[in-house]
Amino acid sequence: MNKRDAKKYEKLLLEEGGRLGLGIRRLEEETLYQTATDQTADIASYAEVGTDNFERETALSIASGEGERLRDVAAALERIKAGKYGDCEGCEKPINLKRLQVFPSARYCIECQSKLEKTGSL
Repeated sequence: MNKRDAKKYEKLLLEEGGRLGLGIRRLEEETLYQTATDQTADIASYAEVGTDNFERETALSIASGEGERLRDVAAALERIKAGKYGDCEGCEKPINLKRLQVFPSARYCIECQSKLEKTGSL
């Protein structure tokens, strides 16, 4: 991959990283730091507490997934610095540029990714 293309993908990755980081912070603020529902001893309050807990767990699960994507973006930025960006980590062949445009943090070409998903290994 030439330096101009690498800069283009670096910009895409930095934008994606910023968006993911902002989304994670927003989820944390909305779920982790919000006060719990007033817990009086009636049945309706138990339902509200259950709903609140479910919503918190869902938000934390989403944040965890977003955190994984953020780590993928950071790893892709490191590959750019190392001059390895755009090379499949499985077969070491170049990853199709259309794939990188859609999924700039891709580590594998389509063939290796498909094999990894089907068999669990390369």
